[in-house]
Amino acid sequence: MERRTIKQLEELAHVARAEPMPRWMVRRRRLERLASLLEAHRQPVRLFTEMECFHGSKRRALRQFCSPLTIAFYDPEFRREGLTGDSVGEGMDFFCLSAGEAHELLCDCHYSRTATSDAVAKRARALAGRLTFAELWDKTKALAARWRAAMG
Repeated sequence: MERRTIKQLEELAHVARAEPMPRWMVRRRRLERLASLLEAHRQPVRLFTEMECFHGSKRRALRQFCSPLTIAFYDPEFRREGLTGDSVGEGMDFFCLSAGEAHELLCDCHYSRTATSDAVAKRARALAGRLTFAELWDKTKALAARWRAAMG
């Protein structure tokens, strides 16, 4: 094994800092993965009942056995990325969901009280496909930069 200093390694290798992925892109990728996990889950999935009746910290603390968040929490990749539990609040933070989006995805009132994992997966994909304000802003900035470059 040959020993080299950091300076010698820098001369040999091109090291570039990776730009962090924008939050909207992380959200989209995670929701798509959640949808895939739910599609592969052939067991019944349980949703939250009347979660709109809970506010603030009480809503964030809600947990439900075998919910889509439980399925996500059992995924090793999500755990490596920082998912620390299966409560509504942890799911909202990890998947970058607003309270309304969490309600739309996880509350049984949007599924006529019964839901298949495929139905929840479809809704997760729909959320993933929505254009967020942050994404629109990033695209607007990129378009403006290209326009400025073209104008010289």
